[in-house]
Amino acid sequence: MKKTLLHCLAILTVVTILIGYGIFFLFFYYGRDLPDYEFLKHYQPPVITSIYSSDGKILREYGVERRIFAPIERISPLLIEAFLAAEDKNFYHHMGLDLRSMARAAISNSKNGTWGTKPLGASTITQQVAKNFLIGNERSFIRKIKEAIMAIRLEHVLSKNRILELYLNGIYLGAGSYGVAAAALTYFNKPLDKLTIAECAYLASLPKAPATYHPEKDPKRAKNRRDWTIDRLAEEKTITKKQAKRIKQEPIILQPPPSIPHYADYFVEEVRREISANFGESALHYHGIIVKTTLDRNLQDIAEKSLQAGLREYDRRHGWRGAIAYIHLDETEDNIWVKQLQNINPPPGIGNWKLAIVIDISNTQAAKIGFTDGTIGEIPLKNLSWARHWRKGETLGKKVTQAKDVLEKGDVIVVSPTEDQSFMLEQIPSVTGSIVVIDPGTGHVLALSGGYSFEINQFNCATQAQRQPGSAFKPFVYMAALERGYTAETSILDAPLSASLGDGLGAYTPRNYSGNFHGLLPLRSGLELSRNVMTVRLAQDIGMQSIKEMAKRFDIVNDLPMELTMALGAAETSLLRLTNAYAMIANGGKRIKTSFVESIQDQQGRTIYFNTPRFYQTTNLQGHPIFIDDRETIADPRVIEEMIKMLEGVVQNGTAKQLIPLTQTYATSLAGKTGTTNGYKDAWFVGFTRSPNKRNLAVGIFVGFSSPKSLGEGESGSKVAVPIFETFIQKALAGLNP
Repeated sequence: MKKTLLHCLAILTVVTILIGYGIFFLFFYYGRDLPDYEFLKHYQPPVITSIYSSDGKILREYGVERRIFAPIERISPLLIEAFLAAEDKNFYHHMGLDLRSMARAAISNSKNGTWGTKPLGASTITQQVAKNFLIGNERSFIRKIKEAIMAIRLEHVLSKNRILELYLNGIYLGAGSYGVAAAALTYFNKPLDKLTIAECAYLASLPKAPATYHPEKDPKRAKNRRDWTIDRLAEEKTITKKQAKRIKQEPIILQPPPSIPHYADYFVEEVRREISANFGESALHYHGIIVKTTLDRNLQDIAEKSLQAGLREYDRRHGWRGAIAYIHLDETEDNIWVKQLQNINPPPGIGNWKLAIVIDISNTQAAKIGFTDGTIGEIPLKNLSWARHWRKGETLGKKVTQAKDVLEKGDVIVVSPTEDQSFMLEQIPSVTGSIVVIDPGTGHVLALSGGYSFEINQFNCATQAQRQPGSAFKPFVYMAALERGYTAETSILDAPLSASLGDGLGAYTPRNYSGNFHGLLPLRSGLELSRNVMTVRLAQDIGMQSIKEMAKRFDIVNDLPMELTMALGAAETSLLRLTNAYAMIANGGKRIKTSFVESIQDQQGRTIYFNTPRFYQTTNLQGHPIFIDDRETIADPRVIEEMIKMLEGVVQNGTAKQLIPLTQTYATSLAGKTGTTNGYKDAWFVGFTRSPNKRNLAVGIFVGFSSPKSLGEGESGSKVAVPIFETFIQKALAGLNP
């Protein structure tokens, strides 16, 4: 008997030693080339970057994964308990592997024969961290060995709380959400500390199969899984059985957050470019920074609507370009057009307008139209009257006397609803343009739109388009003259001029827009009336070098060519740069740099960038308020003041006289300059408000075709751009508080 016991003991000893050596060999062999895990001590997973307007409204999110990092201290204990109960109840007691759970799973899989199909798992949270961050998801026995080795190592270098923090922020919980903070917002639109017990239990039930346990896909299965987690919480005595019974009666009610609408697309794209240029693409997609922009949503709304209305008004002046499609209507089949219309994709830029088909034009005073949902409406003749150019080629300007002058049965068109329950014929403009609004004190871009619709064209006409500003450049020629001793009353001859361009190059003979001449005129009148020949003669007198230096100083053109044509705005620049130059006139000649970003914070809430104006109010030693302004002065304030008065004269006496009623209504001064290029290819107006009681604005308008071509005879800056400025300023001044 004793010999038998000794024999068994010897065998057991040998087996134990062999198992020990086997385990040692596995750990040594498979643990040699495992990835480095030390970085997890300070690892921060990729999180979303959020872009906000100046008043704190979300504009856009960027990120490779939708994740909001939540430090373990900020995760509610109840949510932690729910995950531990569902995933790893012995987490704080094991060394990375839960041997009892592993043994229990092995016995169960052997009994049920599920090793090759769906084996019962026993992975700890530490193992899941090892798998998710280091090992990968390959389904193999070797992967499980590596995972176990890595889990044990992690337990030696990381605290339990750090491991749990990595897990709760890294786990995928469905619906595009990574980590508990993002999931809480995605499913319930709540921060972590506002979740109920039932909601915590639901989130904790998701890691096994997020898609399977989504209430919209399988409500019963989702609730059963959540209730199972609630029972686990009761078993762990986190809640009582009575509480568990009551909580399980609650339905799963999802409250997803409202989607972020696409808004201020051109502006947001410039923010993305600015951040990428200064901080790199990784800051947007991985670092989870919080960006507060300079965008004023009220001014942005006004700017976009003003620009679109102005472009539509110009477009209507040039007539109807025809239907966007045609559908042959079979007289024998009623409402066959509904399905056919549904197969037509709405054109980009349609916005809130509707796609419709003309189903009857027998009534000369209206066109009967149908919509994709089968409803019927009509366009009265008065709402067709602007469409003076019928698509079959009648002369532009032909009066519309009946619906068929414009439309045909089967035409697919775009319409907008009117107040009298009828519809207006619309067409998406072929012309484009841009508007920029800048705070002259700071250089902050308060609003920007770079085209009629970002959906049509992502090219930003405000920042990317390089176009000739025409007469909108003239103020800087006149300012160069003021710096050289000229005054607003200095007389310059407005008479025919022919300037030699050099040997064999002929002569340059500028012309005035009106074709006539006024003789001697003061500088003030030359700018107000935008006299070309007078401006070129002035440029001859003061020399192109001084104009070139002025253009560089105000950051309009870096290296202005030394040619007289440049005095008339022949050098290309962007609307943003030109508007900022006017803003520096408006602020008294202080240098500012345009910016779309006001501040940036990192994940921990630390400010890593702050774009502050370089002027502020403080007190002296006696406690009296003093004003500090350490912005660089780039022009003599006396010259600037005289130039402002001359630009105010453009509004009072010159090419922008239509703005006079605004100055009277809102008791504010308006200053600015129109610009029109040769052949009417580009129309400009750049101006600013000047009021001691309201926030002042510098506003630039540009209108032109994407590929430069004539806007049409007489389509000048005064006719095309000034009305957009007028619409914007009227609404902006009405909404700006003192």
